[in-house]
Amino acid sequence: MFRPDVFAGTTVLVTGGGSGIGQATALQFARLGARVAVIGRRQEPLDETVALIAELGNAPSALAVSCDIREPELVDAALDVVLAEFGHIDVLVNNAGGQFISPAEDISHKGFRAVTRLNLDATWYVTTQVVSRSMIEQKSGVIVSVTMTPRRGMPGMSHSSAARAAVESLTRTWAVEWGKYGIRTAAVAPGVVHTDAFERYGIDPAVAGRAVPIGRLQSVDEVASTIAFIASPGGGYITGATIVVDGGVDVSSSGGAIQG
Repeated sequence: MFRPDVFAGTTVLVTGGGSGIGQATALQFARLGARVAVIGRRQEPLDETVALIAELGNAPSALAVSCDIREPELVDAALDVVLAEFGHIDVLVNNAGGQFISPAEDISHKGFRAVTRLNLDATWYVTTQVVSRSMIEQKSGVIVSVTMTPRRGMPGMSHSSAARAAVESLTRTWAVEWGKYGIRTAAVAPGVVHTDAFERYGIDPAVAGRAVPIGRLQSVDEVASTIAFIASPGGGYITGATIVVDGGVDVSSSGGAIQG
């Protein structure tokens, strides 16, 4: 659906780019001509993403930088490397995140903060630094943050739901504050995505898929395509919005069945 060179000359930074949605997003942008930088905690999966990009054959530039985005000084150092290599960042994809399933009353303060530090605090810091160090000066930029759906109550996910809702709120505020600089923001709220991480929950994908109105789980490539569309000229008037791409989970009563 995209012109092959639609992102030629564009630099894209993807957090959590070593697996799942992040890796698929990095590959999608690389296929469309972008220079891609992926960051994450472990170097090995990031290197795998760069190797997969190299196999595409159109020789886009790719860079892997290991970084725990929960630590501001490490983020600063990683951005130093990316900006030294590529000069600017045009698209930021805030994909890194994580959580564990637990009843709200059993989540410790430490556990709650661990999830919100990664899903909210780190997203805020990475975004504000990319904006201040590149996007404001160049008077352009796109920020896409991956949140989640259903956006109704999700048993066992109170910590992550709070953090993701806060990111969606930041997305709206950033759109208003940074629009004058030509910066657009959006959130993408996927449903249940069939990733390696999903496999670790021990839930049969076929069974989970039956609880989705569309009848199956979501692929990582479907999320990546939505992110690419928002960043493309076709999405050029989208800002401050959360795009729900969940196969109908949020508008049905099936979200609890999937979680359970």
